[in-house]
Amino acid sequence: MDYLKLRKGMLDAVVVSGGEPTLLPGLIDKLRDIKSLGYEIKLDTNGTNPELVKEYIDFGLIDYVAMDIKNSEEKYPLASGIKTVPMDKIKQSINLLITSGIPYEFRTTLVDEFHKIEDMDGIGQLIKGAKIIYLQKFVDRDSCIQQGFHEVNEETANRFKEILLKYVDKVELRGY
Repeated sequence: MDYLKLRKGMLDAVVVSGGEPTLLPGLIDKLRDIKSLGYEIKLDTNGTNPELVKEYIDFGLIDYVAMDIKNSEEKYPLASGIKTVPMDKIKQSINLLITSGIPYEFRTTLVDEFHKIEDMDGIGQLIKGAKIIYLQKFVDRDSCIQQGFHEVNEETANRFKEILLKYVDKVELRGY
């Protein structure tokens, strides 16, 4: 907070990300403190806590949400690394963002080992009616949880984009 106070007038917004930031105890109070300084707030989330995201929206504590869509429902466990994925919560968050009126984006980081042509219809079904999804280029780094994954090439990413345009108003490539 001290840093944000010093930067008031030089910075416009704060991104709250994680891990999963909705798991942080007392986050609502931090959001209120940040808002009291006049900053806009973007929340990055995996969508597993729709109740809290709704609360933040209802109280005017967030101005933009970026939600990760890991893969089609069938491949969510593979892409997320979690065996039991709370798809009901994720679907609630998707619906909340689509209907809330708050600016948002969905984003999928494309990993060659996880994302295939047949997965795009599944992703499209999950976010059908959304305004936008960004298909992000995967970059292998030492900080990745697991090594050895590969990016999806640009030609394939563009094929994915064409499929998703059947479901979503706008599909953009990020990092290509």
